Formats: sequence, C-alpha cells, structure tokens
Amino acid sequence: MTTKRIRSRAQEARSLLARYAFVSFREVWLPPSGAQRRRVWCLAASAAYVAAALGLLAVLMIPAGVPLPAVRKVCTSDALEAKAVAGLANFAGWLRRNGTYGFIGEVGWPSNRDSGQWNRLADTWYTAADRIGLPVTAWAAGSWPADYPMAIYRSGPDPATVNVAGPQAAVVERHGSTDRYPRGVNLAYGSFGAGDSNAAFGAGNPGRYGLDYGYEVPATYHDLAARGVRLVRLAVNWERLQPVPFGPLSGDELARVRSAFRQAGQAGLTVLLDLHGYGDFFAGGGSHGQLRRLVLGSPALPTTALADFWQRTAQAVADMPAVVAYGILNEPTRLAAGGRAGARIWERASQQAVDAIRRTGATAAVMISGYLPMGPPAWGQMHPRAWIRDPLGRVAYESHAYFDSDGSGRYLASYADEVRRVDPVPSRCQWLPPLAVQVLPTGR
Repeated sequence: MTTKRIRSRAQEARSLLARYAFVSFREVWLPPSGAQRRRVWCLAASAAYVAAALGLLAVLMIPAGVPLPAVRKVCTSDALEAKAVAGLANFAGWLRRNGTYGFIGEVGWPSNRDSGQWNRLADTWYTAADRIGLPVTAWAAGSWPADYPMAIYRSGPDPATVNVAGPQAAVVERHGSTDRYPRGVNLAYGSFGAGDSNAAFGAGNPGRYGLDYGYEVPATYHDLAARGVRLVRLAVNWERLQPVPFGPLSGDELARVRSAFRQAGQAGLTVLLDLHGYGDFFAGGGSHGQLRRLVLGSPALPTTALADFWQRTAQAVADMPAVVAYGILNEPTRLAAGGRAGARIWERASQQAVDAIRRTGATAAVMISGYLPMGPPAWGQMHPRAWIRDPLGRVAYESHAYFDSDGSGRYLASYADEVRRVDPVPSRCQWLPPLAVQVLPTGR
C-alpha cells in the first residue's frame, strides 16, 4: 500500500475514530454528581480511544478500494424491544463471523389487548432486520380460527380465501421486499391436521383435504401479491407427502403440492418449501393400527430417512420455477437425544439432506434451522460454527423469532409483565452488522 493510500485510509479511520469516540461517550448513562461524571467520562473516553486505535490498525489493513462498512444502529428506550434487537444483532454477528447467509423463517406476535405495544416492538425489530438486510417470512397466514391471535391474514366471508388483515399486517407490509432482501409470510394450512398437535392424525390418517388441512386457493396468492408479499414459506407435512419413510411419495399429495406451487408462481410469488415438522414422524394411525411416534436419529427413523425424503422431493419439484428454496425441517427439536448430542444428530442429518438434494442436480437455496435454542438471542449456543458444506454455497441458516420470555410464541403474559421479565436489560442501542448478499431472490 502506497504512502498516499495509507494517508487516505488513515483519514477515513480518524473520521470513524471521532464518530465512535463521540458515540461511545454520548451513549454512557452519566451519574448525577460532578466527580462521578468526570470519572465515567474518563473511563468512557479512554475505552473509546483504545477501541478506535485498534480500529485504525484494522482499517489500515483493509485493501484500498474496499469500502468501509456502514455504521448501522438501532436505539430504543423499551427493554423488551432492546432484547429483541440484541437478539438479531447476535444472529447477524454469528452469520458474519462464519461468512454465511441467514434467514428468519418465522417472526410472530399477537393481536390482543396489548396489540399497539407488540406492533411497536415488531416495527423496531423489522427496522433492525432492514438495517442488517435479512430475509423474513412472518408467522402466519392461513385459514385460522377466529380467535387465533397470531394471524397476519385470515379467511373472511369466503372461508376458502385468506384476505382479511390482522393488526400485524401493517408492520409486515411497511417492511416489504427490497432489492437487498425478500420479505413475505408463512402459509400454514398445509401443516394443519398433523400428529404433533392431534393424536388422531398420522401417516395412516393424513386428514381430509380441504377440511383438516389444505393449500391456498389462487385468489389468496393474488391477494398476498397485491399486498406486496413476494416470498411465501409454504408448509407441507412429512407423513402426508411420504407415508412410509424410505418409501415413494404419495401421488395424490404431490399433485396437490405441485398445484399450489404453480398457482403461487402464476400470482408472481416465489415459494420456499417448508417441511413443517419437529423431528418426529407419526407412523400408523387410522385403519393402519396404533399411532407410533418415531424420532429422527433413532434406529426406527435414522437421519438418512430425512435425506431420502429430500432427494425424492427435490426430484419431484425440479421443474417448478416458483420453488426457489427448500426448508429442510421447520424446528428440529424432537430428536433421539437432547442437548449437544441432539445438536450433533441435527448437524449430521441436515448435511446428509443437503448432499441428497445436490445429488439430484437441484440448485435451489437450502434453509437450515438450528437445534434448540434456535431463536436469535441464543443462536450459536449449540452451533458455535457453521457446519454445512454445500458445493454451490447456497445455504442459509434459519432462525425463528418470538418475543415472549421463553421464545415459544404462546404469549401467555401481558406486555408489561414481559418487560419486567427482561433481565439483564441489554444495551438500548445495538450496532448491527449488515449482510450485503442473499441466496434468496430479491426485488420488489
């Protein structure tokens, strides 16, 4: 690097130094007394200049012509909002350290007596996701019961069409797709009537199409597209699409799924095929005998069973241009082991699934959820490093964001109670590392 270039980079570094030093001091909560103020000022200023000096060295090492990263920050005075934004900062930091891509497959909040506060939190959260550049599909649209509090869009007078917006829709539509990232919603109807929530259903009793579960009608896809939705995460059920592990796909169910993909594409939407399960498979049931729960990673359901499902499914939808990504497994939380052993089972299973997909020649992006805990605040606890090797480099790691204290999305407490549960309270301002490139198609 020439002397002139060093001088130019040093000038940029001094500019950043001044900015960071000022911000570091300005963000300190100063004590009331003069002596205490002076001591805090000295500590803050010293820390700021030490950090800036290290930053100067780092900047000088950046090759000339490489732009310095933009400073992206979100501040809030609400403790629960700060926790939510800090969670995104943690997830984005992990992605950036590992040089990989990310995706928020679900984010949801309720419509209840505290809707205004939850919407403000969600708006702040989406602002942070905008600054980072994360693709997001919100939870959820579907033919929900009237009292379901998490419905962004639900059925109206025509029960077949999902076209009535809930309070959450204003936030989702305000933070739509851009040239940097796609945004959309989950379509959950295909996950209804499943054994994980109702013991009456399983591979032997897949449910009645159009009554117990289904896929959306064309009018729904067109309504979503008119609202600015560009990406739908469309749920399918393992037992319905492949009634016997390692067996063929159901021709009837595959035809329904393909029809849904075609209709979504005709409305101008792109589709992420979401295998909406948790790691267990409900065999039998109905006239096929007693329901049996098999768990992924056990002898009864080895990890290669998931790979087999994806190899068959990727081949079966290879000619569907609307399908731009595969979600390997919604939330892999019910495996043959728990803790770190469960995380290792999932790492092996997800790698085998990616390998199986690529063997078919499929080039679609692949979304990989994490083992518990998989929410943004705790992301990385079970997976310190990215683990998938994809020859095409088209893998993104998927996290799900819910803002209640346990991250379950049940929202049993009031907003005020959830604020009181925030401990420790994170910094009210979070620096957010931007992610410039995505594996999912972008565009308005």
